Amino acid sequence: MNYNKNIAVLLTCFNRRESSLKCIKQLLHFNQDVDIFLVDDNSSDGTSKAISDQYPQVNLIKGTGNLFWTRGMYLAWENATKDYNYYLWLNDDVVLYENCFKELFECVKLTNDMALISGVIETAEKNRILYGGTDENKKLITPNGKLNPITNMNGNVVLIPKYVYNKLGKLDPKLHHDLGDVDYGLRAKANGIGVFTTRIAIASGEKNDFCRVRLNNSSLFQRFKKLYSPLGSNPLIDFYFRKKHFGFSNAALNFLFLHFINIVPDKIMLKLFGEKYT
Repeated sequence: MNYNKNIAVLLTCFNRRESSLKCIKQLLHFNQDVDIFLVDDNSSDGTSKAISDQYPQVNLIKGTGNLFWTRGMYLAWENATKDYNYYLWLNDDVVLYENCFKELFECVKLTNDMALISGVIETAEKNRILYGGTDENKKLITPNGKLNPITNMNGNVVLIPKYVYNKLGKLDPKLHHDLGDVDYGLRAKANGIGVFTTRIAIASGEKNDFCRVRLNNSSLFQRFKKLYSPLGSNPLIDFYFRKKHFGFSNAALNFLFLHFINIVPDKIMLKLFGEKYT
């Protein structure tokens, strides 16, 4: 099926040359009628050269080396200046299925092109759901053949129609690495825009299982360095995000909590919370 629908595909990458190349190859195999905007966040593994050599049609944008996911995707979006009908967020570490475009567009048509559609990602063994979105209880949504509403959206593969973009604009660059996708979904819901998972899995991937809020078996200095890093849960950014969506009290309490759990020694943390923050 031809999906020549005026689509901009947005990606950001860092030192994953083979994954990035594989992702682009697969994407173009399924749909050649897309414009690809890829931010290479100053990779040192030859990613940009390899992509330029093999896929000169890709719009390559050079990052600073400190963009990470949200700001990298924001920069990719900034460069997609044409009036597109759809924008597709895509992580280069997912393996798309042959039915991915068919399912995404069938889902968005069910919403009259007025909602966000987040693709369900499963393990390569197809025995566990990894991403897509969670409900209000932060429970991962399992596909059941229907459009399922999302409270917290994952940004691995997301289709955004023009109507939604015109209402919400781009990602929030005040966020750094994580929370950009969740923020966008919450902004959509606050504006009366639906946020749904696909009815079936459309790709496979791997789970990023690590704790952002606390680095165990480390010194106090190391814990706070990780906490305030883009791959941690920077309390200042988290405060901004929570105040925006849940109010000052929620943001302030969480700000204090993040510092508390990083001051407390490992043994006491284990007694208080078990393995929740490991």
